Amino acid sequence: MKTLSEDRSRRAIALVLRYGSLISTLIMALGLILTLLRTPALARTSHSRIGLGQLIPRLVHLDPLALTECGILLLLLTPIFRILVAMASFAMERDHKYVWISLGVLAVVLLSISFAIAT
Repeated sequence: MKTLSEDRSRRAIALVLRYGSLISTLIMALGLILTLLRTPALARTSHSRIGLGQLIPRLVHLDPLALTECGILLLLLTPIFRILVAMASFAMERDHKYVWISLGVLAVVLLSISFAIAT
């Protein structure tokens, strides 16, 4: 039998995944639409990556490439937020075993991302 906290935890995780993917998709779509409207010839060429230091200033000016990069970044961060929400719900339930397991999963995911960025 499910407890009330398990049900709330599952709803919170579902919301993170649902809205994380929805918001990131909308931001990427906005970036694509702005790219097509502002510079149609540029839309067919390849772009270089934007550094994290340049991302926020370029987002303020609604740079299409920065919007697309931001959407991709949010999409990649969605599973990390899901792990953090699960870990917080385990902590509220005082289930220390699963808090440590969640922390281990988070460490593996972050290490994998750092190795992927480094290569």
